[in-house]
Amino acid sequence: MFIAVATYKLVLVPAVEEELQPVVIYSKNLPTPLTPALENAYLANGCFLFITRTMSLTKVRRTMFDVQRRFNDRHGYPYVFLSEQPLSDLFQETVRHMAGANVSVEFGTIEEGWGYPEWIVPERAEQAAEDWAEANDMVADRIGYRHMVRYWAGPFADHPLIQKYRYMWRLEPGSHYTCDFEYDPFAYLESHRLSYGFSISFEETPDAVPTLARAARQFIAENQDIFQTATNETLNSGNSLAWMFDMEYNRCQFLTNSEIVDLDFIRSKSYRKLFEHLDKKGGMYYERWSDATVRSLAAAMFLNSSQVRWMDDVGYKHDLLNNCPTSIDRQMRCACNPAKSSHHLPMSCSARWSTSARSLNPGDV
Repeated sequence: MFIAVATYKLVLVPAVEEELQPVVIYSKNLPTPLTPALENAYLANGCFLFITRTMSLTKVRRTMFDVQRRFNDRHGYPYVFLSEQPLSDLFQETVRHMAGANVSVEFGTIEEGWGYPEWIVPERAEQAAEDWAEANDMVADRIGYRHMVRYWAGPFADHPLIQKYRYMWRLEPGSHYTCDFEYDPFAYLESHRLSYGFSISFEETPDAVPTLARAARQFIAENQDIFQTATNETLNSGNSLAWMFDMEYNRCQFLTNSEIVDLDFIRSKSYRKLFEHLDKKGGMYYERWSDATVRSLAAAMFLNSSQVRWMDDVGYKHDLLNNCPTSIDRQMRCACNPAKSSHHLPMSCSARWSTSARSLNPGDV
């Protein structure tokens, strides 16, 4: 009788600033696991997208583990990793191994759309970021964050590795997916002609967006032609402005760290024009506007409620916020507490989408 014994070689990776302990991974001489056969599986033209750094490898692994185990091992959607600097060989080897041999994994550097635009005064931006971080006890809120959210707000959709895709599922390093997926969210968006799916929506803090409403009203006043032709750009007529501007600006916005997007929406003329308008205002540097600010305002202006879906059946956790399905059937495939789901909190805007996302005359905003 023979007993096969697997031998493993461990590699210690020095700790980096995000990690308290060394990372332990298997060496590259181990075989790559195979995903299940996918010959008959239908895949929409979509990809998972990380924008990350080498130092965030452990956080990326945590998120990929959830995504693969709960969804992608059964589907095989591709991954794209973008970064300011080339990701290390160790990083690339690790995530390829986690994705499996049947899954495409691509890596690209960000050449355009990252960094200060020419109209931003760097000294003013750096001081604003420093002041906001100190006032809100957020040591990580620095200029690098502002560059990142501006890139997510628009330029990412034009990266050469992304251009071939119609749909994008954003993955945030360190986030968790707490429920098994019983359907394909990419295919669901496609078959239902949806443009946007979100997991969590919250009111932004007032000091982050003090002049956003004024900028939005100015855009509407200066671009009446966009609202007259938006029907042709976004498949359906109407908007969802009441969700964000019911009586007054309520600061509701989607948390974009878990979003599934039809990139035709991001690449539309109306979206690009809004991004350019907000970008020129400088709020992503002089205040704390973010990609969530831009994406939410664009969805409210150019999409109606039938084109946006609150993915309330998706279990998702990021930092202190989470979405946990409440139905008994879904709970059988989840590891979260529905009583602690963030949509129960008074500042949540998720459930409001179903009740208040209706069309308004843009001139009434």
